[in-house]
Amino acid sequence: MSTEQGMDLAKFDVEDLLGVFIGVLSGKALEHMGFPNKEGDIPEKDLRRASVAINAMSCIVDQLEPLVAEDVTGRYRSLVSDLQLSYVRVS
Repeated sequence: MSTEQGMDLAKFDVEDLLGVFIGVLSGKALEHMGFPNKEGDIPEKDLRRASVAINAMSCIVDQLEPLVAEDVTGRYRSLVSDLQLSYVRVS
C-alpha cells in the first residue's frame, strides 16, 4: 500500500481502531506531560490536554470491555493508571 492511498480504516474492527486510538492518546498524554517522544525533543507541558487524553482513554477502555478479552482490558486499564500516576507526579 502506498502512502498516497492511505489506510482503509473501514477494514478494521471497532475494537482494533479503539486500540490504535488508545496508543495515540497515550503518546499525546506523555507528550503533554512534558515527556519527550524523540531524543533531544523537549515538549511544552500542557496538563489540561494531558488530562483530556487520559480521561478519553479511560472512557474508551470502558466501552471496549465487552468487546475484548479480560487481559486486554486489564493492560489498557494498567496503562491508564500509570498515566494517571505520572500526571499526579508532574502536576
